[in-house]
Amino acid sequence: MFNVSSFRRARRNKHTQKSDSYPTSSKSSGTRRIPLPRSVPPENDDSIRTQRYVRANSGDLWTIESIVFGSDLNATRRQDASSDEEASENDDDRRADIEDEVIMEDVSGWMDEDDDHVERAGEEKRREEELRKKRVLARPRTGRRRAMDVWTGRFGGRNHSQEFLYELLRLKGRGGADTTKCNRCGLLDNVLYRCKQCSRCRLLCKTCCLDEHARLPLHIIRHWDGERFNKTTLRSMGLRLYLGHEDGSRCIMPRMDPHPIVVMHTTGLHEVSVRYCNCLESTPRRQQLLRFGWYPATVQRPATCATLDVLELFHGLTLNGKLSAYNFYKTMIYLTDALGIQVPKKRYQPFLRMIRSQKNGASRFRRGELTIQCPACPIPSVNLPPDWKQRVDQYLYRKILSVDACFRLTNLFRSNQSTDPSLHPGAGYMLEDSGDYGMHVLKNASQKDISTCSGFKAIAHADAKCHTGLRSTGVIAVCCSRHEMVCSQAVGNLQRGERFCNMDYAICSALQDSHDLTDVLFSYDIACQWIKHFLERMSGVPEHLHLPEDMELNAAIPKGHCPGHQLSCQIQWAMGIQPGVGRTDGEAIERLWAFVPMCASSIKEMGPGSRADTLDDQFGFHNWCKLIGIGLCFLRRSFKARAQELKQTALHADFTAHLPPDVVKRWTEWVEAWEKDKDNRPNPYAQDDSKWDTEAKARYRVQEQERQDYAAGEIPLHDTSPCGVLTNGFLIEEHQAKLRRLTDGDGTLTQAQASDIQKKRVALEKRIRNFRTVQLVYMPGVRTQLQRESVARTAAVEVEDQKLWLPSDFSSEKRSTVCLGDIAAKEAEIRKGQCYDALQAMRDCERALRTLVSYRRDETDGQGVRTRAQRSIDAIEARRNYNADRYRRCRCALERLDPGGSWKIDLRPLREADITNMAGGSFDIDVLLPIGQGETELSWVWATETGQGDDVVERKAYIARLFLSSHR
Repeated sequence: MFNVSSFRRARRNKHTQKSDSYPTSSKSSGTRRIPLPRSVPPENDDSIRTQRYVRANSGDLWTIESIVFGSDLNATRRQDASSDEEASENDDDRRADIEDEVIMEDVSGWMDEDDDHVERAGEEKRREEELRKKRVLARPRTGRRRAMDVWTGRFGGRNHSQEFLYELLRLKGRGGADTTKCNRCGLLDNVLYRCKQCSRCRLLCKTCCLDEHARLPLHIIRHWDGERFNKTTLRSMGLRLYLGHEDGSRCIMPRMDPHPIVVMHTTGLHEVSVRYCNCLESTPRRQQLLRFGWYPATVQRPATCATLDVLELFHGLTLNGKLSAYNFYKTMIYLTDALGIQVPKKRYQPFLRMIRSQKNGASRFRRGELTIQCPACPIPSVNLPPDWKQRVDQYLYRKILSVDACFRLTNLFRSNQSTDPSLHPGAGYMLEDSGDYGMHVLKNASQKDISTCSGFKAIAHADAKCHTGLRSTGVIAVCCSRHEMVCSQAVGNLQRGERFCNMDYAICSALQDSHDLTDVLFSYDIACQWIKHFLERMSGVPEHLHLPEDMELNAAIPKGHCPGHQLSCQIQWAMGIQPGVGRTDGEAIERLWAFVPMCASSIKEMGPGSRADTLDDQFGFHNWCKLIGIGLCFLRRSFKARAQELKQTALHADFTAHLPPDVVKRWTEWVEAWEKDKDNRPNPYAQDDSKWDTEAKARYRVQEQERQDYAAGEIPLHDTSPCGVLTNGFLIEEHQAKLRRLTDGDGTLTQAQASDIQKKRVALEKRIRNFRTVQLVYMPGVRTQLQRESVARTAAVEVEDQKLWLPSDFSSEKRSTVCLGDIAAKEAEIRKGQCYDALQAMRDCERALRTLVSYRRDETDGQGVRTRAQRSIDAIEARRNYNADRYRRCRCALERLDPGGSWKIDLRPLREADITNMAGGSFDIDVLLPIGQGETELSWVWATETGQGDDVVERKAYIARLFLSSHR
């Protein structure tokens, strides 16, 4: 009989030198090495055998425990010392079972190895290759994930988390240090100390610890009591810090201070006993502290200080992470004592004074001296050649500025200018509320900015809300549009909404050092309204800020805001059609608002001076980041510009080649002439409004035809004309549709709502009775239809569901017998105008929606404001859906009246996708270009906005002019 034990010993002796075929073992654990055969497992092996085979054939050294159980049993035994014997017995039993299983598989494999050795060798090689590919595919490809997977042992490796945990716990204790003697002097001492900052491995006696920390009073010391380390302080150990002598020597006549001072450091708050120098040539206490690197909170007898390290740390965190001073102070309290028991007296107010005075420094500066100017924007006598005015490429010397307001940087009434003034007024980016800016705003307090652009009326009302209790409802700012750097003295507080008087002063102040420039372009989301009377309003700005008369001022709407404007604004002020702007989108100010308002919560509670200094610091850091990254920015843009130049030039040449040369020349001259004189030249992108049909125009044509018929001698059948009958019927249709929307909603109506609906039904029923009286005169066949309905009716029909039986409700065969005259043709004419009106209303709603959604996302903060904004969005969505239903209803009527008309070219069936996939207008961001949003598919709803009628060639020519202009 085969002896398993003897065979196990023989196999172990035979493979002693083949360590790569054995799993690893730990001496402390006593794990025996079990040979893993390089054989092919059968197809029905379980997961344990498959994993064992993979590791054995890959040459990895594993313990039996990690192969089967996936964890270190030795660590488990160490964690549960009370059950060591029981765990050891269970582990031995499991190992014995696994060893027997492995050996029996080995024996069965060796018996058949001589017969099919060659065949199995090829099969084994093939399976090894498949397993290798699976292992490679299963592992993550990124280095970051791979490092974490190695640490956790996710793909079969060793789990290092326990090792790291044990090492961290080891640092909590004494480790391998000797607690019977000092590691520095070697003297025996039962009370040994360890410094957390110097070295966690060295244990020192009290004398050596004080000697090493004579000039390091802010280190955290812990002493060993035989069982654990307890926190102590150098002051309680007897350390006294001597100041005044920069060579480190002690003053022979120190000035004793009975009370310790509290020092804020990166490791927390520390109480330090200080001895000041009292020699004949000694300096004041504040200077002695500053020369040691400690910033005092007060000038006379400072009791609180902060190290320069902690002030610089907070400054970096608040600039990059927008961390508030309160949260930073709470962090220092946590580092001092996580339990909050042994914490010095509150030092939050002194900390605020120190961080403000340390980062703002002196108070005597010239205007804008503390700002960082954009080095790439044109500045005469600085970065422009002497003959720049005589050069042909003047677009290179055009300054493009982005202006906008941010309503998240609000400020409550906290303190005032007299108790909390700015430490450097007029030297940074913020305009002084107590200076000329404040006087200019106060002088124009009653100014009313009227907006005629429907896309921004909702925002104008929203901005005027929620100003109670606020000193400032936001800020306005001016920055260079190409490089996104804030201009000097160009940020001002808003008192109530976004008014032109605030923006006028900020723009004139931003250009105070650029009066020699000849061309400036302003990118503003409401440029269509602001630029109209800017020169007139500039007369109210202080005279030293007036812009030169020879400076050409132009304005444009940023690409992201352009879809929210009317078409008449887009074709005049769209950024993409302005000469010399290149790929500038004009949205630089929006990217600034994504960076600075992250500190809005802390700025909201500050006083006016602290807020101004903090915003100056934030804007200065923003400009610094842009300055150090401007080289890489230009490099990326140049690479992209070169690639796109070749691509767009080829597209432009190919497009131009398919057009007649005389047409291209005529269009080019047309566009160039308009760019030079936009006020007096016709706009090449505007369409003839006479081709735009509306319901009012259609009704006027019908009424004019009726007037001519009456003048020709035709006798009217009734005092109300056919056009009046149709108009009354259309009004009843609208009332029925609105009433159906009220009654078809979900939920239960209140008593007041039900009463209101009942009143509307009574009024509508009365109007329908009056309508029937006149309708029967021009449509006598309706009487028969109404009688048939009355006989066939089995249940009561609500007034909003009653059919009016207009000419479009009858088939073409019955219409000639029911109606008199040409009332059906007149309905078709008016229905066509209704369809165009419904489409235009849908487009206006979609523009307003895009603008309001962007405003709610970027500018609103707080549940109340967001809820009100959502109500406005819901109301506009309901209006859009109503006009969509109206379009479908009118188009169905037009389909029955004129099934083969040319109106079908423009008035197509409206799908839900045509409503939700609107691109925003013909002048959306690069609609015709393959860059940015140029690949967006334009819905036919917006395509009909470029014109109407049968002249498809003219419409294509209109698009071609836009394409040519965008590529010039």
